[in-house]
Amino acid sequence: MSRSSEREVARRLSERGPEPEPPAELLARLKADIPAELGGRLRLVKAAAAEERRPAWGERRWLLAASIAAALAGGFLALEVRQQATAPVEEVEATPEVAARAESEADAFAERPAGPPPPAAAVPPPASAGDESAQMAAEPPLLDLRREAVAAPKPQLRASGRLAAPAQPVEVPEEIPEGVEGGIAGSVVGGVHGGVPGGIVSGETAAPLRVGGAMAPTTGGNAEPNDEPYGDVFFKTYGVNPFIDTEDDRLSTFGLDVDTASYTVARRYLTDGHLPPAEAVRVEEMVNAFDYADPAPRDRDFTVRAEGSPTPFAEGGRYRVLRFGIRAREVHAAERKPAVLTFVVDVSGSMDYENRLGLVKQALGLLLDELRPEDRVGLVVYGDEGQVLLNHTSDKGAIRRAIDRLVPEGSTNAEEGLLLGYQLAEQGLRQGAINRVILCSDGVANVGATGPQTILARIGRDAERGIELTTVGFGMGNYNDVLMEQLADKGDGRYAYVDTLEEARRVFVEDLTGTLQTVASQARAQVEFNPAVVARWRLLGYENRDIADHRFRDDTVDAGEIGAGHGVTALYEIKLAEDAPAYLPAATLRLRWRSDESERFEEIARTLRVADFARSWDGAPRALRLASVVAEFAEILRGSYWAKDGDLEALARRARRLAMSGDPRLIELAELIEKASELKGDDEEGGAAD
Repeated sequence: MSRSSEREVARRLSERGPEPEPPAELLARLKADIPAELGGRLRLVKAAAAEERRPAWGERRWLLAASIAAALAGGFLALEVRQQATAPVEEVEATPEVAARAESEADAFAERPAGPPPPAAAVPPPASAGDESAQMAAEPPLLDLRREAVAAPKPQLRASGRLAAPAQPVEVPEEIPEGVEGGIAGSVVGGVHGGVPGGIVSGETAAPLRVGGAMAPTTGGNAEPNDEPYGDVFFKTYGVNPFIDTEDDRLSTFGLDVDTASYTVARRYLTDGHLPPAEAVRVEEMVNAFDYADPAPRDRDFTVRAEGSPTPFAEGGRYRVLRFGIRAREVHAAERKPAVLTFVVDVSGSMDYENRLGLVKQALGLLLDELRPEDRVGLVVYGDEGQVLLNHTSDKGAIRRAIDRLVPEGSTNAEEGLLLGYQLAEQGLRQGAINRVILCSDGVANVGATGPQTILARIGRDAERGIELTTVGFGMGNYNDVLMEQLADKGDGRYAYVDTLEEARRVFVEDLTGTLQTVASQARAQVEFNPAVVARWRLLGYENRDIADHRFRDDTVDAGEIGAGHGVTALYEIKLAEDAPAYLPAATLRLRWRSDESERFEEIARTLRVADFARSWDGAPRALRLASVVAEFAEILRGSYWAKDGDLEALARRARRLAMSGDPRLIELAELIEKASELKGDDEEGGAAD
């Protein structure tokens, strides 16, 4: 209110004659209820009255003060009610410039002269969460971040001085106001994008950002783009291996892989009632998620089993399926090397979603029960920044207390967290022991160096020094499968995905020794096909593990790592040459690796002849039939051309026959195939209806 306006109010009040003073208790209540920020306004009113020197003013000043206080308090109350009525959102601190501007606009609002109340129709009632966009569009924004909005309201300023984002897309300019960029979704090199859920603020209902006109990642919340079941999930397709004429190329060379994450990721999708995206399915990881009961060696690192039979999944009588089963030597828990474990745990805000951090804490608790007195555990966490929460210790009480302190917060500085983890692992490095970093995360990085190359370079160097990395993924929606797999691959470790407490028990308890102790590094296989017997061949899976044939014995080439007791299966589809002699070898597998025990490179070979093939698929070894069913399932899920006529219903019946043994894992497989058949049928019916 201007000085002239204040004088005019005082003059008019004095002309209306004196009124009695208010009761003392009312004056006290008025003084107590007047907000502190209004004190300056009341002092201006008193000053105006003093200048007018009108006798009646002193008798009426309480009425003017009460009126102004009531009007402004009502305005602030209405603003707060509107804010609380909107859908719940997370908040970020406003910048100093923004806060100053908001205060000046609030001052301008307070200085507007009082007028008659607007008609009822002009004052919208408090909106429900579902009416949020209509309410915010109707109310003039108090804050403009200089963004070009496209059919969306601008952010509002709460009375607390914090930004509240609308649940609708907001355009982001090339230059973000200082202080706001920490909440903007980051990106990972190679087209992989991830970030704090919701863009400006975290939480399911926060607004996705538009960067350069493209929709930024969402949260995996209630309304996903393009009807996807989860938002911000990142996979990478590596293609599908084709059939190759043996006369053109008789050699197949690849690094071995014991990862199993793809199976549990696919299971998560199917259990939730969705078909997994094709790029999430890696055949070898689906196949290697099952135990084929291949015998473990007693006096060497590996045994190799070779099997073949006709395949029911290809037309024509000359097609066969081959299985090479590789089994590593077992190490009993009591004979396992002492372990120095450095856990790097993602405690960013996204880890609060689906209680994924809660599952991490349960998993670490299970592992802790399996550790021996000579084992040592350190703990690093990262959110906005990395922090060493616990130096290496064998004190299980201290470790449990540190685990209990894990709470989600902030953004995701994966680079700093892993850097601190490797620094701690280097400090605790013990020769002759297992030195392993175990990352528990959803794989998203949005603070620091978010691309994988910076992180991978450090991991690769430390892997050569004996500090290996295991990655364990948690959650779906705001999940980066690509980065988790790349980290484990570069860190000479295993990648697993944990979707249930039972899966955590399988990884951290039942398979703990295999998870921790590596028996062979740089493991690779080369299969040579005989052109006189095999007309063409195709490797099922391992598309991202290919090694140039001439570099099979080049030991500088990075290959795979295999833990104690782990099994690896490689499946091939082949087409026999016409009149292929049964006495000739069809294929020979050569296995090469660096032995952890001898610290030298070793090599063995196993040959499979046509005469060794089973006469029918039903008469083939159980391991071959099981692996074939799992591989066909994976091929259908990923839309492989070679399984375009695949029948999930028939496949489910085959799986049911295998599950008659009562193995819970095989019963689960049959149920998943049946579920996929139902979902695929629903999709096809929906497509036909469209």
